[in-house]
Amino acid sequence: MGEAKDQQTESLRDSWRGNGLAGRLLRGGAGSLLAQMAEVLLGLVLLVLLARGLGAEGLGVYAFVLALMTLLSVPTRMGLPPLIVRETARGQVSGAWGPVRGLWRWAHGVAMGLSVLVALGLGAVLVVAGVEDETLRSTLLWGVLLVPLLALLGIRAAALRGLRHVLAGILPGQVIRPGLAVVFIGLLLWVPAVTLTPDLAMAMMVLAAVLAFALGALWLYRVRPREMTRAAPEYDARAWFAAAWPMALTQGFQQINRYADVILLGILAASVEVGVYRTAAQGALLVALGLKALDMVVAPYITRLYNKGEFHKLQKMARRTAQAALAFAVPAVLAFALIGEWLLVTVFGPEFEAAWLPLLILGVGQVANAAFGTNGKLLNMTGHQHDLTRVVAVAAGLNVVLNLALIPLFGVAGAAVATSVSLVVWNVWLWFVVRQRLGISCSAF
Repeated sequence: MGEAKDQQTESLRDSWRGNGLAGRLLRGGAGSLLAQMAEVLLGLVLLVLLARGLGAEGLGVYAFVLALMTLLSVPTRMGLPPLIVRETARGQVSGAWGPVRGLWRWAHGVAMGLSVLVALGLGAVLVVAGVEDETLRSTLLWGVLLVPLLALLGIRAAALRGLRHVLAGILPGQVIRPGLAVVFIGLLLWVPAVTLTPDLAMAMMVLAAVLAFALGALWLYRVRPREMTRAAPEYDARAWFAAAWPMALTQGFQQINRYADVILLGILAASVEVGVYRTAAQGALLVALGLKALDMVVAPYITRLYNKGEFHKLQKMARRTAQAALAFAVPAVLAFALIGEWLLVTVFGPEFEAAWLPLLILGVGQVANAAFGTNGKLLNMTGHQHDLTRVVAVAAGLNVVLNLALIPLFGVAGAAVATSVSLVVWNVWLWFVVRQRLGISCSAF
């Protein structure tokens, strides 16, 4: 028994150190998991600071605007990040760097142009609608600046991930940006003469995003291959657009699934309920942490294995990914069920006690999400993005309809049920599509 255990330990150690697929996935998965844990923990710290400084109502205004700007940033990216990951990984395999360099340049130009259009459109809406709440109006104006920053951060991250610099792709936007926001908000709360408001908090988020973007740009400049810098950029905008627009629709519907609850609560309910629900939604991210980390690591490897026709390895990777994600998700939900209510009151304050039930409901939905693994990435990275778009579109429509029906009746609990039900429908349907298109099972069982 002891000898077999020693052999297993030595085998794992060799896999970790090796340059093969297993070694790269182990190292990348561990680093990505640590970065994702840092992101979620920093997000929770930031949420605590905002809850203490703004209260439930002020947090509701901030959360509503942030969700709206995140949703508006989706069309500015136009589905380009997953396309960049896929084409960069393909270019690295083939050595054809000209199209990769052309795609990167084209993507930046498209993102900036669409960001200007979104900003002008939102400004026109504010003028026509005549938003009377000065705090909301000021927070919206600051939030508009986040739209191009989020788009460009996503493009830079995708380029780094396509080059298999997964951590370098994750850190600027997902760790450094919230980390800087924590520092800035914490300093403001520490100064007695300053009163934290939603618009001031949003301004600090913009500043953090600017600094994170600058660091990501420097990182990409340093790690891009020499062969790429020597290659003349080649452009194929028509083909890129044809491949990107289904991914853009998919990302848009995914963001609707993610933020429909917060935005519709902001429209149909009081700001206090939005703040309470935002706390629950942030906590539920802990359940999805394992899948989110692994999802980013496996994306370029899916393309490589699919292009090489190594479907047995693709099947093994898909199942192991789902099993690891599920192993992380279940204990998190059990912890929420046992001590979640006490944690919410202790950390955020008594007015956030109502977040416990939606937290538990959202957590159960994320367990189902983890059990079905990286189904969306499997379709996106193998050229079946149209199937993914169709499924996610139906799920987004279902999510909106359920939120509209349940929020007036059950408030934050209704929003959580709507989001979790649509997430389960989405995953079950995608499991069947992956099985049909790729001949593999992406679930944990």
